[in-house]
Amino acid sequence: MSPVAYFTAVIARAGLTWKARDVEVDDASTLDELADLLRGVAVNDEPVIAVVEHEDEWFAVVRVDGDELPRLFVSDLGAASTSHYGELLAPAADVDDPEDLDAEPAAEEDDDSDEDDEDGAPPEDEEIVVAVWAGETDLLEDLGVPGRTLRKLVEDNADDPGAVLAEVGETVGFADLLEALR
Repeated sequence: MSPVAYFTAVIARAGLTWKARDVEVDDASTLDELADLLRGVAVNDEPVIAVVEHEDEWFAVVRVDGDELPRLFVSDLGAASTSHYGELLAPAADVDDPEDLDAEPAAEEDDDSDEDDEDGAPPEDEEIVVAVWAGETDLLEDLGVPGRTLRKLVEDNADDPGAVLAEVGETVGFADLLEALR
């Protein structure tokens, strides 16, 4: 059995640029521990981002800004939960996405509608799509990556998390640094 390939990087914004920081992500077993490590390498209260990627399967982004609570996004929480980082990334499941909460409620249907079964379930031929990502999709919005864009990138590139990270990095301004750290 071959070893599982993980990539981790910690980058901190320093003014207009991003700098690599020497942080052992594996030293943290919980999100709070990782947040403390990230705060320890911050420049003033600028953002610090930890990236964890499992080759061709999933990625996670953890962000801290000063003393604020850590923010977390995982592209495939089910897959990540079975990894070495499962406990650290588990809090992503407890996040309600603000964009989902702000969505317009569905229009009410007539009681005699035959679109749902008696128990209110959708028709059998209707495919139910369940998102595999979890966490705060808007954690990079102030850096140029809106939550809807991040979700779409993840959904369109489910089999290539590195491509999502490359595009996000390009938008935010740390793509070259992330690539150099690989």
